[in-house]
Amino acid sequence: MTEVEGAFACDPSFNSDMPRLVRLLAEGLRMIHSIDIKECPFDCRLEIKLKEAEYRVKNGLVDEDNFDHIRQGMKDVEVLEELYKLKPADEDLVFTHGDYCLPNIFINNGKLSGFIDWGRGGVADRYQDLALAARSFEHNFDAKWVPLLFKEYGIENIDYSKVEYYKLLDELF
Repeated sequence: MTEVEGAFACDPSFNSDMPRLVRLLAEGLRMIHSIDIKECPFDCRLEIKLKEAEYRVKNGLVDEDNFDHIRQGMKDVEVLEELYKLKPADEDLVFTHGDYCLPNIFINNGKLSGFIDWGRGGVADRYQDLALAARSFEHNFDAKWVPLLFKEYGIENIDYSKVEYYKLLDELF
């Protein structure tokens, strides 16, 4: 394995050209999501992820202190119950990174130079990556850029219920 050259996408130096950063992040998502899933052995569909989440809750593997501010004070079992209650009816399956957050994306000389932390990669709903990218962008920079991320990715009608669902799912991982 070699070191990925460049800076994390959350580096403050990118503040000077946020539209360019957003375009690069959307480009990375489109590239990852274009990988053929026909023979992919990594199944991260909701059925699988919810079973894994149940296991993590049952075995005390969830860090409730690390929940997003809007879920502070909730118990992991409450989050799991919400996940079953709000589960989307369908999945738009693509190959996903699984943790498409700005610290996992590298940029060098104005171009994407690599991705790290592929441990949750596999076949899942594209909103798995879109939701975590949006949350990471909000956390590291400003939520006002998130609609541009979806537009640059190619989604005009954002399914905000899926965005929130996949943010909620991530609380248990």
